[in-house]
Amino acid sequence: MVTDSLQANTTAAEQAESEQTAESVGGSNAFAEQTEPEQSVPEQLSKDVVFEILKNQRRRDALRYLKENSGEAKLGDMAEFIAAKENGIEIKALSSSQRKRVYIGLYQCHLPKMDAVGIIDFDKNRGDIVLLDTAEQLEQYLDGDVVQTPTETEVAPRAVPSAKRNLSIAGVVALTVASGLLGVPGLAEIPAAGWAVVSTATLMAITAMETYKHKLHA
Repeated sequence: MVTDSLQANTTAAEQAESEQTAESVGGSNAFAEQTEPEQSVPEQLSKDVVFEILKNQRRRDALRYLKENSGEAKLGDMAEFIAAKENGIEIKALSSSQRKRVYIGLYQCHLPKMDAVGIIDFDKNRGDIVLLDTAEQLEQYLDGDVVQTPTETEVAPRAVPSAKRNLSIAGVVALTVASGLLGVPGLAEIPAAGWAVVSTATLMAITAMETYKHKLHA
């Protein structure tokens, strides 16, 4: 009888221990499932945010540069690349002021703006820039062609149109003014003061066009 009682107690103890072990394992699994980190989903950008980011050429160039450099870049390298593109010259031909102008614009305005909406991660102290998953939402709005650093053969065609246009305008105005001052029929009736006004207005118009063109890249 005693032996049977001991065996019964032993069996009951083993069953209780087994149940506790199973409950402990099950609880651990449940806890692990509860504490398993959820995969973060990139925040959906509104159309207003997309437009605000992509309306600026310099920000578009920055995004393309990151995309073509495995999503990572140094601020200095990016600034040189964009400055060379904007000025239509090679990086080695950039002046200190050309580099500085783009560097400051990226550092103070463009990169912090994209960092604030979660498109990039910008470390101001180290100058490190990392493209985030949210930027994929902008790809459909960006041009498919990759921005390339201009070569020596590409520099001339880019720089010529603006200078050639301005030179042509100035030449036409100068020829017209000279004709009027020399008494060419149809133009001689305009007084010298009038031609001075025409020359000044033309010069101001050319200056205004060049200033506006540079502001578009700022």
